[in-house]
Amino acid sequence: MSGPRGAAALHRLLSGNPLSVAASAPPTRLVNFGEAVNFRLIFGLLFGVFGAAALAHLLVVSVARRRHEMGLLKAMGFVNRQVVAVVRWQATTVALIATLVGVPLGVALGRSIWPAFAVNIGVIPCPIVDVALIVTIVAGVLAVAALLAMGPAVVAGQSKPGHLLHTQ
Repeated sequence: MSGPRGAAALHRLLSGNPLSVAASAPPTRLVNFGEAVNFRLIFGLLFGVFGAAALAHLLVVSVARRRHEMGLLKAMGFVNRQVVAVVRWQATTVALIATLVGVPLGVALGRSIWPAFAVNIGVIPCPIVDVALIVTIVAGVLAVAALLAMGPAVVAGQSKPGHLLHTQ
């Protein structure tokens, strides 16, 4: 019961039997977990930063190591815009494959791990998958991949084929 009648009944029960009834207390694990601000957001941002850094490193190293191939493409008639498009498509392909593998794997792992975690902190183990959020994240990953590709793509597009093929 709630309200004044419930409080009075609880008071009578506690005063008549002080050792047999214990008042409820908030679970400390749940309270401590709530102090972690927004764990999911921080964890997701951390993974996003590491993923963006890995993609940027991949693109920079790929453009640096594929200078000869870029020179051949330009010697065969590619213009700067087409070389930029090659690097952007490389970034988009890597990001797309990563999301096609990572999203289903993440959802499956989350659905299997969450019940054990939820029971330990005292909440109902009901995993929720927000499809709109996942679609937004995938679109964001593809947009960030296109942005990260611009630097290495411009460097690859502005290089001269004679300079790139000079090492041969």
